[in-house]
Amino acid sequence: MKYLYSGPVSGVTLADGQEIMLFPGKEVELPVEHEYTQTLLALQYLVLAQEPAKAKAARVTSDDASTEKGA
Repeated sequence: MKYLYSGPVSGVTLADGQEIMLFPGKEVELPVEHEYTQTLLALQYLVLAQEPAKAKAARVTSDDASTEKGA
């Protein structure tokens, strides 16, 4: 699953040998069931990353609302 990471620069080696670097403000793909993922979620260092279509829809809705306020 893709997450947006907001903790300190860090890295982890998963049990399968995969090494993952974590940078604040960047997306990272981590296994949902992994203990480290659950720890980062508990620390609130991870939030689910938005899919591009959802993010675009959110921007359009936000732009529409600000346009109406200015009118």
